[in-house]
Amino acid sequence: FANNMQNYNDLKLNEAQFLSVVGVKLHQFNILVQFFEPCWEAYISVYTVSGSYRRRVKKQRKDDVFPDIETMLIFILSYMKNNPLQQAHAAAFNMNQPQANLWIHLLKNVLNTTLEKANCIPCRTVDALNKLLVEGQDILIDGTERPILRPSDPDVQKDFYSGKKKPHD
Repeated sequence: FANNMQNYNDLKLNEAQFLSVVGVKLHQFNILVQFFEPCWEAYISVYTVSGSYRRRVKKQRKDDVFPDIETMLIFILSYMKNNPLQQAHAAAFNMNQPQANLWIHLLKNVLNTTLEKANCIPCRTVDALNKLLVEGQDILIDGTERPILRPSDPDVQKDFYSGKKKPHD
């Protein structure tokens, strides 16, 4: 079953490979698992994988897609880091593409809940950033340029665009 599956027990043996596949160091991952597991348990105790309300208690089965919570977290983190085609990601975890699609959408939501509970969600507004700065929080800046919609009002456009590409110094 797990011949080609990227699982925790195999990946944790090589920290450099773990970092390249998952995007976080092994000790960081182990901390994240402590937040992820209760979020997953809270979800799966109420809903099925397909999102329906659960009628009976979820039990671990031999044919479960993921052998453990760590492999489940590796699945979504590696997808988020590497952004592979779903077909390729499905093959790496020994499943089909529709199944991978279902798990990706489900686990993205659980991961977001996890990051909120771990207080690791990125700031998306200046006000949120200012609040963290006032509180004295450690802040990591993502220097990635993000596209913005071009304003339709010509006067507002001038504030954002010179009309010429500025040379880099």
